[in-house]
Amino acid sequence: MRKFLAILFVLSLALSACVVSGDPQVGIIKKGHGESEVKEGERSHGEATAEPTSEPTAEPTAEPTAEPTPGASLPYSDVLTSARAETPITLFLGYIPNVQFAPIYVALQQGFFSEGGIALTIEHGFDETDGLTRIATNNLQFGMISGEQVLMARAQGAPVTYVYRWFQRFPVGVVVPKDSGIRTPQDLKGKVVGVPGKFGASYFGLQALLNTAEMQESDLRDVRAIGFDTAPIFCEKQVDASVVYIANEPLQIAARCFEVDVIAISDYADLVSNGLVTNEKTIAERPELVRAMVNAYHRGLALTIAEPELAYQISRNYVEGLGENDPVQMQVLLNSIELWKAERLGMSSEAAWKLTAETLVAMGLIDSAEGYADAFTNAFVPEADD
Repeated sequence: MRKFLAILFVLSLALSACVVSGDPQVGIIKKGHGESEVKEGERSHGEATAEPTSEPTAEPTAEPTAEPTPGASLPYSDVLTSARAETPITLFLGYIPNVQFAPIYVALQQGFFSEGGIALTIEHGFDETDGLTRIATNNLQFGMISGEQVLMARAQGAPVTYVYRWFQRFPVGVVVPKDSGIRTPQDLKGKVVGVPGKFGASYFGLQALLNTAEMQESDLRDVRAIGFDTAPIFCEKQVDASVVYIANEPLQIAARCFEVDVIAISDYADLVSNGLVTNEKTIAERPELVRAMVNAYHRGLALTIAEPELAYQISRNYVEGLGENDPVQMQVLLNSIELWKAERLGMSSEAAWKLTAETLVAMGLIDSAEGYADAFTNAFVPEADD
């Protein structure tokens, strides 16, 4: 049963990137404040679409498959070469090419991987469990994997290690109508809350949020599985609130129906989300390779944060249909950047890993939180001024 839950756990993460459009008004509710504030970068543009020739859709642009998709076919920077020998490395990424993977595209395009002696190939796939399994068995050396998946894999004996924290803030939150009066987790008591399903990062985040508010699922009127196409059900007010990915889904919902606010789970619970993962064998036998991968990605992430317009234009070489000037997708990138920022990029905190492990224990997905500190290392994270 636990293996089945673990496989289901990743489907929510796999579908996190969606196409959105319209003229939304989105606020972010901050912990401890009675009123919401409009998040920097709030769009006030006219109608726009993620792809100029198509209508927006909440459905992914590629069908999920049980097997990971082949390595991404990129226009010209899929594998960078140089005069010296480079180590071929495949990096597993979830989902499909998307602007939210801009740091990888920037690091490729700017030659950061090549400078580190790495010829990088991207492999996109919907099955995060398969990717993590291949990393554990050293059939792959690197992937962008969520923290809770690392903990669940290690609980089953998989020798995987998280070496660089990409998302410094958990990317999930609870969206509510702006006029609902819901401002804090406690305000959800007696309400109907929608989730894609009782699995995955959305459900995991909701449980953590309830825990921090000293509430249980039974304190809600209902937790209703509504699938991944949140907007129609939310706009029809079939639920009072819904758990969503905050970089893009609130934009989509606000564009479709009415203004919304978001309770960001990261304001209440510091959970570990996606980061660079490898295996213990690679760390022990090829630490220079791990350092080169971390350094290249670190430089790509830093440049994306510093120059989002450049990162957006570079992403167009890798994301099919990404327009030259798409304000919606640009806003998705800007929202994502807010989730990546940190005083020192890449650093994991022991407290975040402990809370993530304790939440998994409370959900019955692992038996014990012991050993959570072995799931990550900061040994390869560059200094802040590198």
